[in-house]
Amino acid sequence: MKKYIISIFYLGCTINVFAEEKDIIFFKNESLDSCYRKPMSPAVQNCMIYLSGQKKREYEKQFKVLLKKAENVKGEFHNYSLFLKSLYLAKSKWDEYVEGECMAQAYLDENESFAFHIDKNVCLINGFNERIIYYKNYQF
Repeated sequence: MKKYIISIFYLGCTINVFAEEKDIIFFKNESLDSCYRKPMSPAVQNCMIYLSGQKKREYEKQFKVLLKKAENVKGEFHNYSLFLKSLYLAKSKWDEYVEGECMAQAYLDENESFAFHIDKNVCLINGFNERIIYYKNYQF
């Protein structure tokens, strides 16, 4: 039984590392729902890891878009440099908050289990998505 669990875990990790290193899009066009419908725990776990990585890249890209929008209306700011400093600080604190919140949620499960990684990555996906929406709707 122990060998079986270790083999599944190793296979899941190997697939995940291989997919990231070779930039293979094994989970292309996935969503939270489609990941949850996968029959095997390693597949669900790796799908969630992939989705959280995609969402993080989208989040970082949306932050850059916000910075560009701010730069385009730079003349309308009374304190542009202080605005940028605060924006970067807020992003840093949000990143720390989401990471901590998601780790706390994951620790409700057995450490390093499939559920641990799935719950952590679902939380990250939701956190990144929340901030993406915030950045898209940011009012100057």
